[in-house]
Amino acid sequence: MSAPRHSTPEAFLDALYAHVPRAWVTTALVAINFLVFAATAVQADALWHIPGSLLADWGGNYAVQTREGQLWRLFTGLFLHGGLLHVALNMLALYQAGQLAERLFGPRRFTLIYVAAGLVASVASVWWRPNGLSIGASGAIFGVFGALLSHVLVTRTSLPPDTFRRLRKALVIFIGYSLIAGLVLPGIDNAAHVGGLISGVLLGAGLAVPVGDARVPRVRFAGALAVVALAAGTLWFVTPPVRPALTQSFAFNAVAAQVAEREEQLVQRYHFLADALRQGQIDDAAAVDILDRELIPAWRQLEDEVATGGQGDWRAGPLLRYLAARREALEALEMAIQTHQRRWIERSNALQARADEYLLDYRMLLAPGGDGRRHAEFRGRSRKVRMAGGGRGAYRGLLNPVGREA
Repeated sequence: MSAPRHSTPEAFLDALYAHVPRAWVTTALVAINFLVFAATAVQADALWHIPGSLLADWGGNYAVQTREGQLWRLFTGLFLHGGLLHVALNMLALYQAGQLAERLFGPRRFTLIYVAAGLVASVASVWWRPNGLSIGASGAIFGVFGALLSHVLVTRTSLPPDTFRRLRKALVIFIGYSLIAGLVLPGIDNAAHVGGLISGVLLGAGLAVPVGDARVPRVRFAGALAVVALAAGTLWFVTPPVRPALTQSFAFNAVAAQVAEREEQLVQRYHFLADALRQGQIDDAAAVDILDRELIPAWRQLEDEVATGGQGDWRAGPLLRYLAARREALEALEMAIQTHQRRWIERSNALQARADEYLLDYRMLLAPGGDGRRHAEFRGRSRKVRMAGGGRGAYRGLLNPVGREA
């Protein structure tokens, strides 16, 4: 590059902060991610593990739905995280790398890199796991780190030698360690990481100019953008998945069988509770205690078991959606008993109906492969709970047990 070299690290930092005094895009991205996580955590009533079914409902990159035309999931999945540790580590990396990248590239070019790398990462995830659920900002963050590495290499003659060596070493170590961790640790979407990284490297090389120089070489940038778009289009339209369309595991078969048996027991337990309420054998406080201490935690435990035992198995996602809806319906029923408000009864009814739809979808997904018979013991059928009128105990005598024929 023809730009003069900054003589000292201090001079380089002065030029960096003069170029972009405040990294407001990075701050906004971190804030949005934390706000979205807080909302999902409140709905899930959990901090460390957000169920996959809820994340799919919120716009997670569930490959099956994305392939069916819900392309917006490629973007919305970038703002969803599976737990407090997940979002905290991602946002720490984004804040540290984003502060530097936004000042090197400028707010608009930084935003372009982040969004484009994130979208390519989502496409790579769908290609690699055609029946998986991908969430998290890490693909976009890898793009930021890749862009930083390209910027350091392309503009090295304008950097103080010590600054160039330290930045290059730190970036290579972080990228290498993160990729190795993705290969060793379970549950990490390395396809998204690699897709985001490569996109960031290419876009960073196309957009890199010395600090303070606003002239981006158009030909170089157009070439980088074209390569990124071609790669993403190839993954989406041309290249077949590298894994079988339906990845199934024997471990999940055992988990699903156990869940089906316990689901039937929970449905029967609910029958007893509903009968006892209708006949006045227990009061509201006892019913709430059973829901709060026994039934709701039991359904949540089923979700956790499926999420743990079904990693990598395409059937886990649809089953989790059903279990979560059933649990949320009981939570709404608990609120109805506590408050005697019609809106909670209506919400419980709606969630029960949604659970029935999810269970039907699950069975239909299994039917072509012949697995529908294996899970036919899932009971799941429900009838609506109706309010006979206002006032205390208005729901009594009108509780219709889940799973009984009308």
